Amino acid sequence: MEKMANNFKINEIAKNYVSKKFPLASKKEKEKIIKDWERKIKVSRLVVDDFKQRIGNPRGMKILDDGCGNGGLAIAFSETMAEIFGVDVEKELIDISQEHASNYKVSPQFVFYDGKKLPFEDNFFDAAISVSVLEHVSDPINYLREILRVLKPRGSLYLAFPNKLWPRETHTLLWFIHWLPYKIAASIVKYLKHCPYKDNNLHFYTYWNLKNILEKSGKWMIKEEEGRSKNIIKNSIKIFLDFFGLSYKYFLPHIQLILTKNGK
Repeated sequence: MEKMANNFKINEIAKNYVSKKFPLASKKEKEKIIKDWERKIKVSRLVVDDFKQRIGNPRGMKILDDGCGNGGLAIAFSETMAEIFGVDVEKELIDISQEHASNYKVSPQFVFYDGKKLPFEDNFFDAAISVSVLEHVSDPINYLREILRVLKPRGSLYLAFPNKLWPRETHTLLWFIHWLPYKIAASIVKYLKHCPYKDNNLHFYTYWNLKNILEKSGKWMIKEEEGRSKNIIKNSIKIFLDFFGLSYKYFLPHIQLILTKNGK
């Protein structure tokens, strides 16, 4: 049963935020962002379910939401009785998150920070979540290094971000644009009157890009996982890719991994 109060209208808040933050975005781009905000709690609860299966029950865990946005993930994890801390580099999003959480009758802690050094001591968190944030980060090496610093030894990071290999770019909604050299793509995006790359601070990564970033950011381990699909076609594709030493995860629309801090 929803615990949300009736006076909080996420649709209107999203429209106001998008009109100020992305004035040059196309109508479709704006509509997508607004729809994403409207569905955020529902999607976040699915992330919680996935977290439970892949990491464990978050109840009682101290968890970092690094790039909390409108607070949806922090709210969903708070509903499980986790101790959640959400951080973001936009003060407006911190304010929105606090109001959003209040209307769901939960109390995660939201903290504004500079995007460089997390305002927490070493080995502070049991786990961290980063969903659709990495592609907006200017320094991904430092971003992941800081998460590593504040995680306890053997702590886990639930990481998800759009896959550069997927043919449709998930923000501009343009096909193949992110396969072009960055400066050329940015010019085309601007010419087509979509949200400029710089307004959304967009960057694009493959699985192999991520592995390179991880090697430079510290002692991370990628948790080996088996897919749970029972679809014959999907499983056949997995077997085919496995024959060539490739994981099907390398080619999905979003790359989703569980990373573990290596240490005792």
